[in-house]
Amino acid sequence: MMRHSEKKSRRLILLFFLMTLAFLLIPASLFAESQTPPTESEEHSIELKTDEEKTQLNMEESPHKNHSLFIGAGPMLMVSTNSTKKSAPSPVMFGGGLGATLFQKMPISAQPRLTFFTNYYLWDGNSAHPAEVENRTALAFSFLLDLNAVKIIRLKKHTLQAGAGISILIRAGVLANGVSSTDSGGTADSTAGDDVSSINNWFWSDAHFLYPNLTFCWLYELPIGWRAGVSANLYIPAGSLSSGNGMDGTIISIAARLEF
Repeated sequence: MMRHSEKKSRRLILLFFLMTLAFLLIPASLFAESQTPPTESEEHSIELKTDEEKTQLNMEESPHKNHSLFIGAGPMLMVSTNSTKKSAPSPVMFGGGLGATLFQKMPISAQPRLTFFTNYYLWDGNSAHPAEVENRTALAFSFLLDLNAVKIIRLKKHTLQAGAGISILIRAGVLANGVSSTDSGGTADSTAGDDVSSINNWFWSDAHFLYPNLTFCWLYELPIGWRAGVSANLYIPAGSLSSGNGMDGTIISIAARLEF
């Protein structure tokens, strides 16, 4: 009877030992499986995900925007080389406008801009010419639309932009203040009202509205992240060149610029 109880106790002790051993070994094996190094395909997937995250992070942290807006204002000189006595000798206007620099992360960026200015014109019977106040016939409201391609170079806080493009000079003439439509015009048989119509027709004839241009700009980065600087533009009169009048009508502009 005693031996039977001892055998039973030994069996219970052995069973308890085996259960304890199993309890310890099974979680260890599961933990080891969870620590198994990733396969080659899994490593490649992790690397790709990491690279994509880095690229996205770099794009988000890039200090330069892909697109920006700017405003500018400054003097504009219109070169007058004609010999008409009543015409203005290269009048200086004041222009102001706005624009945008697009796709700045591309090798070449797009830069449309619109500038507004006004000046006086007279009619000599054949052509429209800039006029001084005392000889004015028409007041022209002018919108100069630039469609440019520019190269952007960044040097720490300094930004340089250089480019070229095509500009369209949109002009609309009205009778100048103090001038009556019945006043005498530029020719013996014309009136001021007739001259205004002739001036407006001349604006859109023989490519007088077309100006190839060159542009340059320097900007400095401000503490708030905006950029301020100076821009310069040269507008070449395609209509004047094609009609044999050389550089008559050339526009040179210098403007202060704020980009944000």
